[in-house]
Amino acid sequence: MKERRIQDAFLKALENSFENYNKNGARSNKKLIPIHKWLADYVKENMGEGFEVQSLGTGKETSLEGKYYKKNLDIAVSSKTRVISTISFKFVTSNYKQNSNNYFENLLGETANIRIVNVGFAHLLVLRAKTPYYDKNKGNLRGKIVKEEKLNEHDLMKYIKLFKDDNYPHKPDVLGIAIIDINNSKITLTKLDELGLNSETIRLLEEELSIYKFLTKFIALCTIKA
Repeated sequence: MKERRIQDAFLKALENSFENYNKNGARSNKKLIPIHKWLADYVKENMGEGFEVQSLGTGKETSLEGKYYKKNLDIAVSSKTRVISTISFKFVTSNYKQNSNNYFENLLGETANIRIVNVGFAHLLVLRAKTPYYDKNKGNLRGKIVKEEKLNEHDLMKYIKLFKDDNYPHKPDVLGIAIIDINNSKITLTKLDELGLNSETIRLLEEELSIYKFLTKFIALCTIKA
């Protein structure tokens, strides 16, 4: 099944990124190369002729003069020498609850900065079902784990509300969310019912916000923007 093959390939790319994170630390951009490359390659393969896809993983990032500030794009799709759409990718590996509002507010600002200049904007968020919280005085992978935080309905609700808000002008054109478990560097999708989420949230995560639906919608967005 195509959807399962895409899901498995996505998780493998995440594993490679997490391995780089373990080797090189949180501040190294090497952790982004495998997953950025996989996303860029998938989009390129499914866009056909006449499009260029660039990312850190393909050896060349693209920058864009947004409405308010210049932005380096994670994955950029160009047609006829102009950027038509982009994917913003976020993989939260630790201390999520402490920073969750900042992540969300940054997303709204990034969306506005890019969409106002008529570039399609997609955001893919990867969260761990159980996220380690590291000692802030040792803010890297080798710091002491103080506790483990489990995702819940409240943590996800702002993204669910944003997805459903058709009237808000600064929401991403496409939004995707993957919730994962990491066991000895092996990454799998979380069994969402074990998080105590309500049935509608589970349905949205498994269907409307899945990696397969995200990529399908993004490629359609690129076609519209071309």
